Amino acid sequence: MSNSDIIKKDHEVKDQLLQVMIDNEWSDMYITVWTYPWIKIWGEIMRIDEWIDKLKWKDTMEFAQSLITEEQHDKLVKEKNLDFSFSHWPRRFRGNISFQMSNYMIVLRLLSAKIPNIDDFNLPDIYKNVCKVWQGLILVTWPTGSWKSTTLAAMIDYINTNYEKHLITIEDPVEYVHAHKKCIIEHKEIWRDVPSYNIALKWAMRQNPQVILFWEMRDREEIEMALTLAETGHLVFSTLHTKSASQTISRVIDSFEAEHQNQVRLWLADALVAVFSQRLLKTQDGTWVRMVKEILYKNNAIANLIRENDIFQIPSVMQMWAREGMQLLEQDIIELVNAGLISEEEWLKFANSPKLVKEWIESV
Repeated sequence: MSNSDIIKKDHEVKDQLLQVMIDNEWSDMYITVWTYPWIKIWGEIMRIDEWIDKLKWKDTMEFAQSLITEEQHDKLVKEKNLDFSFSHWPRRFRGNISFQMSNYMIVLRLLSAKIPNIDDFNLPDIYKNVCKVWQGLILVTWPTGSWKSTTLAAMIDYINTNYEKHLITIEDPVEYVHAHKKCIIEHKEIWRDVPSYNIALKWAMRQNPQVILFWEMRDREEIEMALTLAETGHLVFSTLHTKSASQTISRVIDSFEAEHQNQVRLWLADALVAVFSQRLLKTQDGTWVRMVKEILYKNNAIANLIRENDIFQIPSVMQMWAREGMQLLEQDIIELVNAGLISEEEWLKFANSPKLVKEWIESV
């Protein structure tokens, strides 16, 4: 059987499910065998069982194959996993296909209908201010589903709207496609446009960009390359799967061998601009989610703590320098608690310091 026989160009169920996602603004959909499609809405997983039968192995196989190209299918079969993005008019989706029990497993995420804007999320001015810096490292952290890509897209859009720059995004896959406004923007997708993050970052050095976004510093070599770029006149945006600003700094340093960590601390103290640690909390009525955030903006006090390896003192210093826009995650949580928007059960899942939240609540 040829690849042209394998790839399904049309798939009625796929088109129906994607349109239902768009019409209802569902964030995620899960497709696997011997069950109905499942969707995520307001953080809850629910199944769709009103107009569709349980999916058989052929259904999931053909659904997966209808989403991808022949070249992508070859990669999926070889590597057993595929990250990709695609457009289904008028929206874009991010997808992952893997295998479980030898059957296809598909996870889809519906991306925002438009390029996000910082003002749309009522984010503080510090999100704009860091975009004005001409070089350094800006990190947005926390696991999947905390609007990291949305926040990064909003900051890239702010630069694109206000400054003349050459901007490169390196992603796996490309999610938001930015139009050329004041910036000339290159979107590079791993495997399709470049072989790997490491090679893409090395090539970027030769392409004279002022701003580089690359998705997730996963290992020591990528962290080292990001720091090098940040030190050599580039503004670098990236992500890490960390819970707080101080944990982010520790993760970067601990990625290196012990004998190099002192030098890395000096390096990071100079290169770091800001860390935004975000997560989404569900409201008590279950109809919305709110983003809470921890914000570190490097000043002399923070830089000195990094150089001296006094990372444990960073949360206290962040509280002292609130006038510069810094804040602990718990400050946003307290605002939501006082407004009666979130339950104790919900904030206990996400607070870095539940003890601090309880102390603040009791002091009111």
